[in-house]
Amino acid sequence: MLKLQVLKYSTLVGVVLLGCLFHSCKTSTDKFKTEEGIKIREKVDQAVTVLDSNMVNFNTIARIDHSRMAENEGVYTPPSIVTIFSNPEVNSKLLKINQLVGIDLPYKVLCYSEPTITNVSIAYTSPEFIIQRYGLSKNDLNEYSKDLNSVLSAFPKNSLSNTDLSSVDKHYGLIIKQSDFDFKTTLKNLMEGVMSQGDTELFGEIDYKNEAQTFGIEINPTTLILFGAPKPGGQAMFKCPKLGLDAFCQKLLVFEKEGTVFIAYNDIIDFSELYYQNWTIPQRVINYRLNKVFKKAITN
Repeated sequence: MLKLQVLKYSTLVGVVLLGCLFHSCKTSTDKFKTEEGIKIREKVDQAVTVLDSNMVNFNTIARIDHSRMAENEGVYTPPSIVTIFSNPEVNSKLLKINQLVGIDLPYKVLCYSEPTITNVSIAYTSPEFIIQRYGLSKNDLNEYSKDLNSVLSAFPKNSLSNTDLSSVDKHYGLIIKQSDFDFKTTLKNLMEGVMSQGDTELFGEIDYKNEAQTFGIEINPTTLILFGAPKPGGQAMFKCPKLGLDAFCQKLLVFEKEGTVFIAYNDIIDFSELYYQNWTIPQRVINYRLNKVFKKAITN
C-alpha cells in the first residue's frame, strides 16, 4: 500500500483571504511592448525553435506558452514556454518499474526567462531527479537520459538550469490520495471536476496502459491528465517562472495498484521551495483549490 502524503494547507478562511492579495503580484502586460520585453520574448521563441530542430524523433504532446496565455487574461508572467514530448516505449518501460513515474513523463523542456534576467534558461526533468524521487537506479534511466541528452545538446551548457537536489527524497513533492471509486469512475469524476472550474483548459490526456500494450508491455490502468488555468497559473508564476516545468500545467496521474485506485499530483509549494527557496500566496491558493476539486471527485 502506498503511503499517503499529508497535505500542507492553511484553513479555508485564511487561504481565501490571502487570495484577495492576488493583484499584488500582477504587473502590466505592457512590458511586452517595451524594447526589453520584446527582445526577451523573441529570445525564448528562438530557443523553442532550436528545441524543435532536435525533436524530430519524438511525438509532441503539448506546447504551452504560459506568458502569452496569461497575457490574454490580463496577467503578466515572464516569457515561459514548456514543450511536452514523448517516446512511448521509454514511458512504458519506466512505468513497468513504477507507475508513479508517469507524473514526470513524458519528457518536458521549459524555455524561459527569470523576471529580472534577460537571458534564456532551459529547464528539464533530470534523470537524477527521477532516480531520487522514485528510488530508481541509474541503469533504469539509461534510455531516458540518452533521449534527453539528444535534445538538450542543441543548447549551450551555461543555459541549462541546474537544481540543487539535496532535499529531494523518495516521493518528494508528491500528493498521493486513494479513491473511493473504480478506475473509470475516478477518471470520469476528475475530468468533470477539473473542467467544471470554468477557467480551466485541457492540454492532453495520455493512456499509458494502452500505450504500453503497443510494445507488448503490461501495466495496470494508468492515465495522465494535463490541464491548467491560465490566469491563476500566470499569477502563481509571476516570480517563479521555472514552475512552468512541473506545476503549470498541472499533471494529474490516475492509477490502479493492487486493486486500489490512487491519484497523484505535484505540490506547488514544494516545487517553488525547491527552485526558489520560497513560495507565494497565489501558489498556496491554487494548492488549496486543487485539493478541494480532487477530494470531491474521489470521495464517495
